Amino acid sequence: MNRKEVGTIQKSLLWSGSSEMAVKLIVPISNMLLARILTPEYFGVLAICIMVISFLDIITDAGFGKYLVQYDFKDENQRDECANVAFWSNLALSFFLCAVVVVNSEWIAELLGGKKYSTVISVSCLQLVFTSMVSIQMGLLRRDFQFKKLFVARIGVTLVPLVVTVPLALITKSYWALIIGNISGSVINAVILLLGSKWKPRLFYSFELLKQMFSFSFWSLCEALAHWFIFWVDTFIVVQFYSSYYLGIYKNSANMIMSLIGMIIAATSPVLLSVLSRIKDEKEFYSIFLHIEKIIMYILFPMGIGIFFYRETITTILFGAQWAEASNIIGAWALMMVVSVVIYSFPAEAFKAKGIPKILFFYQISYLAFLIPVCILTAKIDFWTFVYARALSIAVQVVLCMIFLHKFLHWNIVPFIKNMGKPAFASVSVLISCILFKKILPGSFMLQIFSIFIIIVVYFAILYVFFKKDIMSTMKIIQEKKINKKV
Repeated sequence: MNRKEVGTIQKSLLWSGSSEMAVKLIVPISNMLLARILTPEYFGVLAICIMVISFLDIITDAGFGKYLVQYDFKDENQRDECANVAFWSNLALSFFLCAVVVVNSEWIAELLGGKKYSTVISVSCLQLVFTSMVSIQMGLLRRDFQFKKLFVARIGVTLVPLVVTVPLALITKSYWALIIGNISGSVINAVILLLGSKWKPRLFYSFELLKQMFSFSFWSLCEALAHWFIFWVDTFIVVQFYSSYYLGIYKNSANMIMSLIGMIIAATSPVLLSVLSRIKDEKEFYSIFLHIEKIIMYILFPMGIGIFFYRETITTILFGAQWAEASNIIGAWALMMVVSVVIYSFPAEAFKAKGIPKILFFYQISYLAFLIPVCILTAKIDFWTFVYARALSIAVQVVLCMIFLHKFLHWNIVPFIKNMGKPAFASVSVLISCILFKKILPGSFMLQIFSIFIIIVVYFAILYVFFKKDIMSTMKIIQEKKINKKV
C-alpha cells in the first residue's frame, strides 16, 4: 500500500470535521448575539430569503458539482473541459435566474408572505452569482480529497457574522444586517476558493459536453430539488398559515438544530460521497459505509438525547429569554434530526455514490407524498400540533429507508440495524444521566450547565472503559482504507 494513500479517509474526515467544529464554536456566538439584538420576525424574513436562494442555487448547480465528484474521467484534460463547461453554465444560469427573480419579485414576495419583502428578496439574489462561481471548485476539491482548502474557506465565511452581521445589526436593528451578512459570506467564500483552487476557469465551451453532463446529472438535480422540498416545504406552509413571528421562531430554531447536528453531516457527507464513489466492490462498499456511520452515531445519539432533555437551557444560551417558546421546537427537531441523519442523510450518499440518484429521488417523493398532507392538515389545527407532527413524520422515513436500501442497494438490513447497537447502548448512559440530573438538580441555570458538563464527562468515561476497543478497531479500518485518487 502506498503510504501517501494510507489514511486518506481519516485525513479528509479530520479536516472536514475540524472546519465544522470551528464553525460550531463561532456560529453559536454570532447567533446568540444576533438573537438578542434582532427580533424573531427579522429571522423570519431571512428564512424566506434563504428558502428562495437555496432553491435557485440547486437549479444553478444543475447537479454538475456531484458529476465532477463521481464521474470517471479518462484524463485530466477531459475533467478540465467538463469543469469549464459546468462553470460557465452555472454562471450564466445564475444571472438569468437573478433577472427572473427581480422581474417577478413582487409576485414571489406575495406568495411567501407579502409584497413588502420584494426588495429584500431581489437583493438577496446577488448571493446566487457568487455561490455559482465556486461550486465547481468545491466539487473538484472534494474529488481530490482537498478538504484542508475547504476548511480555510469555511472558516473565512464563518467569521463574517462576527465581523459584518453583528456590527450592522447593532447599527441598523434591521433584517438588512442578516441579508448583507449572507451576501458578504458568499463573496468571501468565492474569493478564497477562486484563489486557493488549482483549477482556474478558461474560455472553453462545448454543447456536446453539456448534453453529456446533464444526461448524467439530471437525476442528481431532481434529487437535490426533492431534498430541498423535504426541508423547506414546512417553512412554506408556516408562511401561509402563521405570522413572520412564528416563522422566525420555527425556522431559526430548526436551523440551529440543523447547524449543530448538521455539522456531523457537513463534516462527513462530502467525504463519504467521495470515498464511496471510488469503491467498486459491493461488500467493501457496504463495510466502509457501516464503519464510518458507526463512528458518527457515537456522537449523534448522545447529542440528540442531551439537547432534548436540556432544551430550555440550550434555548436560553443560544437565543435568550425572548425565544422561550422555541425550546420545544429545539427538543423535537433534535430527536428528529438524529434519526434523519442515520436513516436518510447517510444512506443518501450511498445512492449518489452508486450513481442512482433516480432511486433516491423516488424515495424522497414517496416521503413528500406523506409529509405535505400531514403538514397542511396539522397546520390548520394549531402551530404546536404542526410542529410535533412534522417531527413524528420521521417514522415514515425510517420505513421507506429500510424498503429502498433492501430493494435497490440490495443490502442486508440486519447489519445496518445491528450497526446502531453499540452506539445506542452507549447512549443509554446519557439518557439515564439526563433523567437523574433533571430530578436531582432541577434548580438554577448554573446547576443545569454543571449537569450537562458532568453528563459529558460520564459519557466519555463510559466510552473509554467499555467501548474503546470497538471505536479504535473501527477507526483503524477507516484509517487503513486505500482510496484511488486518480482521475
